[in-house]
Amino acid sequence: MEKERLQEFAARVSQANRSELVVVIYDAAIASIEEGKSCLEKDDITAARKEIDRAKGMVDELLHSLDLKYQISHYLRQLYIYAYRELCQGIALRDADRLDHASDVLKGLLPSFREMAKQDESGPVMENTQQIYAGLTYGRDSLDETIAVGVNFNRGFEA
Repeated sequence: MEKERLQEFAARVSQANRSELVVVIYDAAIASIEEGKSCLEKDDITAARKEIDRAKGMVDELLHSLDLKYQISHYLRQLYIYAYRELCQGIALRDADRLDHASDVLKGLLPSFREMAKQDESGPVMENTQQIYAGLTYGRDSLDETIAVGVNFNRGFEA
């Protein structure tokens, strides 16, 4: 995955609440699977393995963050295990269809988590983070994108 895309996900994480974090993980995992599949089709096995390993890590995070006292968590657990297994088999057997299976599971669940994130009004998980403001300015013959990052030397988690 390109550095720019990774920075985009990092910026989203820094501004996200708990529900939005799950959506970011889903988006990043799907992007990694797609990138890994693309690399696999180009016979770049090293890059494909790196991307699929990244996606496996994200699915593993989703799996381990489940609260199993709720019934739905048991169903999600089975889906995550299936997706993880398909990622492992897909890279081991160099089978893009298995990667598609894992991606399809995550893409099927993503709209529900997006809807849930819209309803979550809690604040960001990370406190004291930089605020990122983006916009467009335009002149007579140009259109410029500007990003203003707030200067705060005490950013990140407070101890």
